[in-house]
Amino acid sequence: MQARLESPPVIALLAAAGLFLCSLANALSRETRDPSQLIYWLGVLLIAVPIFLRLTSTQPSYRERLGLVLLLGLALYGVKIVHDAPLFTLSDEYIHAFNVQQIERFDHLYHFNPAISTSPYYPGLEGATSALTMLTGASTYLCGTILVGAARLVQMAALFFLFARLSGSARGAGLGVAVYTGTSNFLFWGAQFSYESFSLPLVCVVLMAFVEREEAPPRLRGAWAVPIVLGILAITITHHLSSYALAIIFVALSVLYWVMKVEKPNPWPFAVLAVGSAAAWLLIAAESTTGYLFPVLENAIKAIYETAFGDTEARQLFGSPSDTAEAVAGTPIGARAIALLAIAVLGVISLIGLRQVWRRERRKPLVIIFCAFTVAFFAALTLRFAPAAWETGNRAGGYFFIGLSFVAIYGTARLLRRGPHLMRRRLLLTGALAVVLVGGAISGWSWDLQLARPLKASAGGRDIFSEPLALAEFAKQRLDGSRFAGPEADARILLFPGGQVAYGGQGPDIEDIVDEPVLRDWQLPLLERNHLPYLIADRRLLSEDTLRGQYFSVKDQYGNELRPQGVVHKFSEIPVGRVWQGGRIVLFNLQDRP
Repeated sequence: MQARLESPPVIALLAAAGLFLCSLANALSRETRDPSQLIYWLGVLLIAVPIFLRLTSTQPSYRERLGLVLLLGLALYGVKIVHDAPLFTLSDEYIHAFNVQQIERFDHLYHFNPAISTSPYYPGLEGATSALTMLTGASTYLCGTILVGAARLVQMAALFFLFARLSGSARGAGLGVAVYTGTSNFLFWGAQFSYESFSLPLVCVVLMAFVEREEAPPRLRGAWAVPIVLGILAITITHHLSSYALAIIFVALSVLYWVMKVEKPNPWPFAVLAVGSAAAWLLIAAESTTGYLFPVLENAIKAIYETAFGDTEARQLFGSPSDTAEAVAGTPIGARAIALLAIAVLGVISLIGLRQVWRRERRKPLVIIFCAFTVAFFAALTLRFAPAAWETGNRAGGYFFIGLSFVAIYGTARLLRRGPHLMRRRLLLTGALAVVLVGGAISGWSWDLQLARPLKASAGGRDIFSEPLALAEFAKQRLDGSRFAGPEADARILLFPGGQVAYGGQGPDIEDIVDEPVLRDWQLPLLERNHLPYLIADRRLLSEDTLRGQYFSVKDQYGNELRPQGVVHKFSEIPVGRVWQGGRIVLFNLQDRP
């Protein structure tokens, strides 16, 4: 009976059933039925737990373990798909989908993006997506979803091959990949249509190819250099942070090879290529990256200092990153306990693993780097207490977690060593992996966003859009090619699917224009200088929240807090023409005035 339950067909069937439960929970949530999240989490566990249990067994072959980790990656990617389909809904997805549309419209790369000005200069994902849309005629959403899904499969396979080669154990490799699914960004943020979702799998491919090159006979090392070089170049034009992380890894490897006097060829040529290509791309094509990244890093360092010395109040764990925190549900105490327990489980496994790795593998430079990544991951967790630094630590965790997952192989091996009560220990490890997966998802994504929110509704055979989406559709059909200013969430959805140039936030200071109930002397001149004739006035407080502001408001649940009426009525002083009005959103044409 146990053998049947652990057979691949049954595991695949359970994964499909789990994905169905996740889809059901999201469908009920879109219909504002307020379903229990237990349905959703049961679906996630039904996908993962049978695979985890099978991976702890000694019976599966190398190929079966590879198939299991691929099934795990694809099914968990499906959790994100059933959360959002058939539209992009995450804040960064609008930005990159807009870049795809601009490439198709103007037939060239690097077209301006008002939301993140540096994003068009790393066009790897958008270029591949636009090529696929032009070849197939399929939508940007479909092609982008396919490409990110393919990248997720590549990442899972690359991690498996990397861990299997370094550890010498296919069983350990499967468990290492299982641990990696517990990184906080794996389920949602790292699965969105964004350049890091494409570049991080390429980093894993390059590391895998490097390890295979090291173990290959001398006559084949040149062949393995090809994917390494191509991977470095592809990462360089896809994502800035991934290219910098890879450059640091290769520089560290070169130093360790020299210090440890490793007999194999020093990888300094790859380090030179990684550093040189990242620097050249920054100076030649993507100069705006410095203006984008340096303020973020500066604010993060400042926040760490001020929080450490008590000048700034520490960030509350599991708090909303949004200024509209009063409008959304907090994380329940039970979910917080699971997330903290996941960190404790990772800590125990890592401590055991670090000891075993150091005893057995410390002559391998890449293993030493992975050990350093493990320590760095837990150090980066402290950044979650610094208000302006928590996101930096969260993003870095996706890279550090590669090392932690490898070290965890040796920690799990101690639990699965031969002896009595092996089945009991397998179940214990399976439960621990389930806690890591669920805890990572809870710590990486706001509780109120774990289930889908309503963006569309159907009535009388017709679709009814949320107010921001209806505005985007109107602009796409009637005002195509115009320039807009508005709250951040409205501006993002105007980028895609609206396909318009839309500004929000601080650069320029649109945020204060749409937030204040009184018209200031500087506001209209600023809009005129930036050639922004259309302005969106939105009374919804959630309109500044790029993760929540695009959805319908639901009575007694969320999104019902309003700004003062003056944010709309102040324009009657001019007066200006009202081009479109939908509920609490009004679109003004500032050129249409006396």
